[in-house]
Amino acid sequence: MRVLHLSSLYAPYAFGGAERVVQTLAEGLSKRGVEVGVAHIAPRSCPPAVKNGVKVFPLRHRNPLWIEQAARYPGVVRNLNKIATLFNVLTAADFDRLLADFRPDIVHTHSMVEIPPRMWKLAKARGASVVHTLHDYDLLCIRAALFKGERRCDNPHLACAAFSSVKRRYHVHIDRVVGVSDAILRTHVQHGLFDHLKPDERHVVWNPVKAAARPTPDKPRSDSPFTFGFLGRLVPEKGILTLLEACARLRAQGWRLRIAGRAPAGDAALRERFAAPHIEWVGYVEPGEFLGGIDTLIVPSAWHEPFGLTTVEAYAAGVPVLGSDIGGISEIIRQVDPGALFRPEDPESLAQKMRERLARGRRPMSAQGCAGVLERTQPDFVVEQYREIYRRCAGMHSAAAPA
Repeated sequence: MRVLHLSSLYAPYAFGGAERVVQTLAEGLSKRGVEVGVAHIAPRSCPPAVKNGVKVFPLRHRNPLWIEQAARYPGVVRNLNKIATLFNVLTAADFDRLLADFRPDIVHTHSMVEIPPRMWKLAKARGASVVHTLHDYDLLCIRAALFKGERRCDNPHLACAAFSSVKRRYHVHIDRVVGVSDAILRTHVQHGLFDHLKPDERHVVWNPVKAAARPTPDKPRSDSPFTFGFLGRLVPEKGILTLLEACARLRAQGWRLRIAGRAPAGDAALRERFAAPHIEWVGYVEPGEFLGGIDTLIVPSAWHEPFGLTTVEAYAAGVPVLGSDIGGISEIIRQVDPGALFRPEDPESLAQKMRERLARGRRPMSAQGCAGVLERTQPDFVVEQYREIYRRCAGMHSAAAPA
């Protein structure tokens, strides 16, 4: 079986969780004897290479803006770039030549924010089965987040609906869809996508989560203040304002908050607005190092987060979590501690959970309580789930082929 992954980015041009998932899957499949390739967009022409057993095919980006440069431009320019991406026939032609050469049985697509949706049709025309994993809301939203400004979008805006209509036209060539959480899959189905697939052709496979690369330091001493932690980008969709407003409702003694992360335009305004001696801004740190120095992680996301990576990382480090009752975060926490969920964008709901945690005091995380979550996110387990989906696609393809 030949499997060709298609992702907007791939190492060394990897910026987010989706690219790390692709790398884990590709290398895991290669170790199992599967012939694996990865096609991705690159800022310049590069020859194919073999990395950790995976054949990597960089496709020179043909969009007006390279992804790293886009943030420097006004929103209108970025949106025009996205429209150009939808109809980029040059990138599609490059990929079609690769399909003819590699001859994959399965084309597995991932985040398509930098890739024209025509790729799905080209793959089917070359005889491959198409599997698509939902890592974001790119099929529904021009920003891929269902979030605009400081508000969550429950219904697509007019521009997003027009943008989505092009992708809807081509998504019917997908044979199997996989959500990284039930929440993201359900949201797409509720918006009318994947109606052409039977229920058993829609799957949920949580993301693989690798163990921390370095050992975590000792936990806070028993005589130190109870330490809450936040780990992520300091942007509205991550709920940082909800957290800081919740902290303002707590008594000022007996606890502290450590904030690890950066804001795109700097965090000076947040620091000034919420200045307090018990709030510590630590900037960027390694997750393993940070988690080892807190008592409870707070994940106050305001958007429909597809998957709660930091939540799983915290459980793996033995750290309890308080999280928003929304999206993939809710799905994970509900498996471990439903009472740790609070209403999204509700500072008082979060403050009450924090008070309860302070009253309860330090308690170690039960290994048994989070064992199910950690098992579902083991890389080997996830790779085997995808192998089974590929086998079903291959069986369907064989059954449909003429005798």
